[in-house]
Amino acid sequence: MITLLEVALIFTILFCATSYSHPLESNPQAKVATSLNTIKNFSRISTTLASSGMPTNSELILVKESGYQHIISLIPGNFSEEQQQISALGMSFAQIAVDWHQPTLADFKQFVQLMDGYQNDKVLVHCRLNYRASAFAYLYQTTQLNVDEITAKQQMNSIWQPEGVWLDYINMIEHHYQSQ
Repeated sequence: MITLLEVALIFTILFCATSYSHPLESNPQAKVATSLNTIKNFSRISTTLASSGMPTNSELILVKESGYQHIISLIPGNFSEEQQQISALGMSFAQIAVDWHQPTLADFKQFVQLMDGYQNDKVLVHCRLNYRASAFAYLYQTTQLNVDEITAKQQMNSIWQPEGVWLDYINMIEHHYQSQ
């Protein structure tokens, strides 16, 4: 005859076995993003512009659900899988291969051309950690939209404080547009 203790032990074992076999619990990658803030270094710059690190597949779905229509990647390399997923979600994808060690004026001019084409649509610009992306967003705001430099710089500095090559790059782009 089974005792009450044995029944309790059987239920405990069954409960633990089913709890640990749940796919979302055993695979943290399978968890669905519930907020844009789950995206690495996400920064909402304005109602139409945000920057971030590289979004995961589930985060891309959230980006779409949040009304973004265009994604600009500043990462060099082959991102055809990301492009396919973004296209399947009904968003446009553009890539500017910005070399971390040698960003160019042409890179930023291409970015400006894309942004100008998107008008008032919602755009997410990203790179791996939101360093390149936040720098480009800062430069776009200050050189194209006449946003107050202090406000724009605070947004960028909340992600990172550029130095070396990137500080020189920012200064070069600012000088280029100030001299026009």
